[in-house]
Amino acid sequence: MKRTLLVALAALCATTSWAQAQSAASEKKIVAVLPFLSPVRWSAMGKNAQSTFVTKLVQARKVRVIQATMVSRMLRRRGLHWTGTVDPQLLKAAGRWLKADYVLSGKVRYAGDAYVLSAHVMDVKTLETVFAQDVDFRNASKMRIAVRALAKKIAGQISGSGSKTSKSELFLNVNPRAFYDTADAAIRVMGYVVNRFNFTGRVESVDDSAKSLRVKGFTGRLPNGVPFDIFTGSDDLDGPQKRTVAYLTKKLSTGFEAKFRFLPSDGIDLDAKISNVKHRYVVAVGKIEDEVEDNEALVKRFRSALLQKCSEGTRFQQVEGNVTDWLAKLSDRRTRFKAFRGLFKRGVEIVIEGKFYGSVGSRRAHFKIYSTLTGKLWGEPKFETSL
Repeated sequence: MKRTLLVALAALCATTSWAQAQSAASEKKIVAVLPFLSPVRWSAMGKNAQSTFVTKLVQARKVRVIQATMVSRMLRRRGLHWTGTVDPQLLKAAGRWLKADYVLSGKVRYAGDAYVLSAHVMDVKTLETVFAQDVDFRNASKMRIAVRALAKKIAGQISGSGSKTSKSELFLNVNPRAFYDTADAAIRVMGYVVNRFNFTGRVESVDDSAKSLRVKGFTGRLPNGVPFDIFTGSDDLDGPQKRTVAYLTKKLSTGFEAKFRFLPSDGIDLDAKISNVKHRYVVAVGKIEDEVEDNEALVKRFRSALLQKCSEGTRFQQVEGNVTDWLAKLSDRRTRFKAFRGLFKRGVEIVIEGKFYGSVGSRRAHFKIYSTLTGKLWGEPKFETSL
């Protein structure tokens, strides 16, 4: 008796689950995907767009999709010649014979420097266009990515669940290598700026109590805040060794004064070498904007590539951990400048800020390099990118 009851309950549960699944499926809106138009030269792209949209919409699991062969059969049997223009007669036929709630149509065209995939979604009952968007891509092999990005948006729009912009769409026209190439270019032009301040000299006097020293020599274009490595005497077995770092604070007629972060236990030798020719600058990447598309994800990915390249190089290094990530979120310039002194205490010497502008795929970078000690601008490197 108990066994019979358990079997009956299991069967009831299975029936209920199946019924719920069927009910959920029946609540999904039905979409008919029409053939996509394309110029004769790229006719295969138009044909592939329809089948790819069907596949991607099905994979989204948010709508029900009518087979492309059924759509073609309806057009043929109802004598509806597909010209690319969706008229009320076609929409009514799709609703009556295919039981569709929405019709998706579009075309692929070439705009001289990029392909453009256009997609339009019409409501069969109201004859209203509920979705319309273009996606550009510069390489024909990226069409499937463009379709995937649009299909997610369309499924979200129809189902009412929404759809976030996918990474595939954000970087559709960006070669992943371009982020690292741009980071390399940024480091190269940053090097041009700091190399202008290269200086090598000798310590003339040291004031231990004031943590300062004097250096004799021609200061030229040296700005306040520029760092210098201080070395031991040359009689060391392994040659001069770095002992501490000092920062220029005041120019003099015969040289300059500099303050060091800490005094080595055995002090600083008079006539010790002081140089920044091989100094490795500690960098924080501040606020960077994309004026082309306001693409925050692109900026974030570039920041990551730049910090990685800094850590791999010999001229710049990033701060350990994520202690400077908050700097990029400060929109007010005065607030950011006030934060520089705190960054200096953490070991950061320069802050990089900037923006990207120009055309997609050939953004131009305009950066600014600031001293954290003084808040003064050291340089504004500019360069071309393939982002």
